[in-house]
Amino acid sequence: MRVLAMILGLAACVPIPIPIPMVTVSSSQVRTLATSQAADPGFDAQLQNVRGKPIAHNAQLAAVARAHAADMAARGYFSHMSPEGRGSGARAAAAGVPSCGIGENIAQGQTSSAEVFAGWMGSSGHRRNMINPRMASYGLGRSGDTWVLMLYQPC
Repeated sequence: MRVLAMILGLAACVPIPIPIPMVTVSSSQVRTLATSQAADPGFDAQLQNVRGKPIAHNAQLAAVARAHAADMAARGYFSHMSPEGRGSGARAAAAGVPSCGIGENIAQGQTSSAEVFAGWMGSSGHRRNMINPRMASYGLGRSGDTWVLMLYQPC
């Protein structure tokens, strides 16, 4: 009886793989998502203020950012790279947003755009992305408490 209890106790410690469906977004889905969400006015105002110069909201880039946030939330990872090794530039290009540079900030745990903005401004690398004068537009995406900011540098 003790052996059975010990085996059952150890079995509870063994992770059981659970298949998680792959999240993919086509270019047409990105265009549909892009028209479904406007810029966050509070985030936009804060970003404009720290830059000291205008930066445009890019709805298509926002859709790519939302798709990455949703993928991270759905598949339980937190990284600039997908588990397949796909980075922000590749995600943007696949959605029809080629560039000479993509900056990406990610965050997790914040409940508002003001909170995530403050967190990024408190991190030198994230802040550098946000105030980079070469960046001409941005897209902000969120899935629950997972956030993605993509910044676009044209050629």
